[in-house]
Amino acid sequence: MTSRRARWSARSTWVLLAVVLAVSALVLAVPAWRAPAVLAVPAASVAGVVLGVALHRPRGGAWWLVALTLTLWGAAPWLAQVTGRVDGPPTALVWAGQALAAGIVLHVARGREAGREPSPGGRLDLAVIAAVVALVGAQLAAVVLADHGDVTGVVVASADVVLLGVLLRFTVSRRALPVSSWLLLTAGLLVIVYDLTCSLNGRRMALPGEAVQGLGVPALALFGLAALHPSMTATFAAETFARRRRPSGALLGLLPLVAVPAALWWVARAAGAPGLPGWTVPVTGALVAALCLLRASAALRASEHLAEHDPLTDLANRRGLARAHAERPALGGRSLLLLDLDDFKQVNDTHGHDVGDALLLQVRDRLVSATREVCAGDGVVARLGGDEFVVLAPARCAGEVADRLVRALEAPVVVGGLVLRAGASVGVAHEGAAAPVPLAELLTRADVAMYAAKSAGGGRAVDFHPAMREEVARRYTLSGQVRRLLAGRAPDVGHLEVHHQPLVELASGRVVGAEALVRWRHPQHGLLTPDAFLALVSTNDLDAELDAAVLQEVVDQLSRWRDQGRRELPVAVNLTRASLDDPALAERVLTLLADAGVPTSQLHLEITEHQQLAVDSPAAGSLAELRAAGVEIHLDDYGTGYTSLDYLRRFPVQVLKLDRSVVGAVADGDAQLVAGVQAMAAALDLQVLAEGVETPQQRARLIELGVRYGQGYLFSRPLAARDYADRVLGPARSHGPQRTVAPGFAATP
Repeated sequence: MTSRRARWSARSTWVLLAVVLAVSALVLAVPAWRAPAVLAVPAASVAGVVLGVALHRPRGGAWWLVALTLTLWGAAPWLAQVTGRVDGPPTALVWAGQALAAGIVLHVARGREAGREPSPGGRLDLAVIAAVVALVGAQLAAVVLADHGDVTGVVVASADVVLLGVLLRFTVSRRALPVSSWLLLTAGLLVIVYDLTCSLNGRRMALPGEAVQGLGVPALALFGLAALHPSMTATFAAETFARRRRPSGALLGLLPLVAVPAALWWVARAAGAPGLPGWTVPVTGALVAALCLLRASAALRASEHLAEHDPLTDLANRRGLARAHAERPALGGRSLLLLDLDDFKQVNDTHGHDVGDALLLQVRDRLVSATREVCAGDGVVARLGGDEFVVLAPARCAGEVADRLVRALEAPVVVGGLVLRAGASVGVAHEGAAAPVPLAELLTRADVAMYAAKSAGGGRAVDFHPAMREEVARRYTLSGQVRRLLAGRAPDVGHLEVHHQPLVELASGRVVGAEALVRWRHPQHGLLTPDAFLALVSTNDLDAELDAAVLQEVVDQLSRWRDQGRRELPVAVNLTRASLDDPALAERVLTLLADAGVPTSQLHLEITEHQQLAVDSPAAGSLAELRAAGVEIHLDDYGTGYTSLDYLRRFPVQVLKLDRSVVGAVADGDAQLVAGVQAMAAALDLQVLAEGVETPQQRARLIELGVRYGQGYLFSRPLAARDYADRVLGPARSHGPQRTVAPGFAATP
C-alpha cells in the first residue's frame, strides 16, 4: 500500500508541475487570470504541504513551518485584494513570512553544522561569506548616512542579492539532491527574484493583477509540489546536506558570491541610492576572488592529503607509505611490521561494519601510541586496507615495537558496550642500511612472516626468514587445490575422509557415539589434519561447502552401516557459522536424512562458541526445528568463548562439551570450573561431555565430579570409517545397496 501511494505521489507531482507551468504561462499572458491565481494557488500549496506530510510522514517539524510560511504569504495578497492597498497589514504578513522562512533556513543550517569541526576550507568559505556580508553592511550604512528616502527597499534588495548568491552556492556545491529539494530550491530562487523585483519598485509585494505575479504564482505552487513528492522526507535530512560535491565542484559554488559586489552596486544605482563608490566594486571583487583562490589552494591540499591518507583512520595509505619509505631513510636500517587483526571478519559479520570501523579506530590509537613511545616519533603507521596495518620503524626499535603492538592489542576493546577481541598477528621484515630493499619486497616478506604468525596460532610477532617462502608456496598451492577438492572429485588433489572418534561413558567405557572429524588424504603430503587446511577453507569462504560435504558423507555412511545391519550409534557433525546462518539449514538436513532413510536421532550437530552468531541469525529457529525433529544439539569448546550463557539461552542445547584446555587442568587439582559447569548443567538438565581425556587420573576425577561422558586419546584416537565400524559397530550382517559418496570423498564400506 505504501509503495503504491509513493508511486502515485511521484506521478501526480510531475502532472501537477506541468499544470503549474501552464498556469504560470497563462498568468503572464492573460491579465485576467492573475488575481484568481494569486488567491487560489497559495491555498492549494498549503493543502499540498499538509497532504504531503500526511502521506509521507517526514521527521521533524520543518514542513509544518513551511506550511505556516505559505499561509502568511497567501494571506497577504488576499488582504491586499480586500483593502486595495499593499502597505500596512499585507506588508506585515509578508515580513512575518520572510522572517519565518529565514528562521527555517538558519535552524536547519545550524542543526546540520552542530558538532562539526570546521575545516580550513570551511573557514575560508565563511571568510568569503563574511566579506560579502560586510560589503552589504557597508552599503546599507552608506544609504542610511545619505538619508535616502527608500532605505527599506535598498536593505531588502541588498539582502535578496546576498541570499540569491548563497542559495546558488548551496545548489552548485551539493550533489544527488532529491527531487523535492530541487523543487524547493527553485521555489526559493523564484521568491527571491520576485522579492527583489518588488523591492526595486519600492514595495514589499505586488498587487494580485500585476505581471510580476508570473514569478510569485509558480514559486508558491512549487512549495506544495515539493511536499507531495515522496523524496520530501529527505529534503531536510542531515545526509542530504552532507552530500557535498568534490572540492573542484564545491569551488564553483563560490562563483555566485564573486558576482555579489557588482550586483549590490547595481541594486543601489537601480534604487537611486548613493550606495558605495564605484571603486569598491573591483576592490571587493578582488578580495572575494583572492579568498576563493585561497579556498582552491586549501581544497588542493586536502585532495593531496586524501591521496596519501586512509579516509577512515587518517593514517598513511599505501601511497603515503611509499613516500615515507622513499623520503625517510633511517640510520642502521629500517624494519617493516605488517599487522593483521585476528578474527576481524567475525566482528564485521556479527556486529556490523560500524562496530568494525569503531574497532579499527581504537586499534589505530593503540598502534600510534605504542610506536610513538618506542621510536620517539621516528615510526610511520599506515593502513593498507581492511584490518591490515603497517609500521615502518628504525631497525633498532623494531623488536620492541612488535612486542608492544602485540601486548597493546591483547587487552579487550570496548565498543558501544561490546567487549571485543583485537588480537593481532605481526610479520616483521628487516632492511639493512647498506642493502636497501624495495617497499614491495618488504611488504611481501612481512606478509609471509605474518601468515607464519597466524599459522602458529596468532597473537604473536614473527620475523621473516627465507625458508618461510616454501611454506607460503605450499599453502598457496593447497589453497587452490582445496577449491577443486570441494567442487567434485579431483584425483590429482586427493580426497577427503571422515574419521570417527568414539564418545564413551566414563564409568563403564561403553561407546555411545562418535564425533566426525574430517581429514584430507593428499597425494604428496599424506593425511592432513584439520589444522593444515581448515584455515584455507575459511579464507576461501568454503566453510559452508565443507560442512555440506561432511554432513552428506556422514549421513550416507550411517545409511550404509544401517543397510549392512551394523550396530546403530549417533554421529556428531560440526557446523560452522556459514552453515548456521543459512535459513534453509533445517529443511536441508531433514531432507538429507529422509532421503537416506536415517533416523533423526542418529545425527547430532555441534555448534561452537568461538564463531559468535548475530542476534538476528536464523540459527536459533533452524536449530529449534531440528531439535523438535529429533536431532540432538551440542555446544562444543565450552569454557573458552564469551557467549556461553547467551548460547544456552538462545539455542536448544542438550550437551555441553568441555574444552580440552579446561579438562587438562583437572588432574592438577584445578577442578572448580568443571565442578561449577557440572552443577549448572544439572540444574538446566544438560549432559556434560569432557573432551581431551588422556589419562586415567583425569577420567577418575571427572567421574568424581559427576561428568558422565568423555572422549580422548585415553579411549581411542580418531578412526577411519572402516576401522571404527569393525571395532565399535561390530560385523556387518547384510550387504545393502551401494550409495553415492559426497563430492571429494573416497568410498568406504
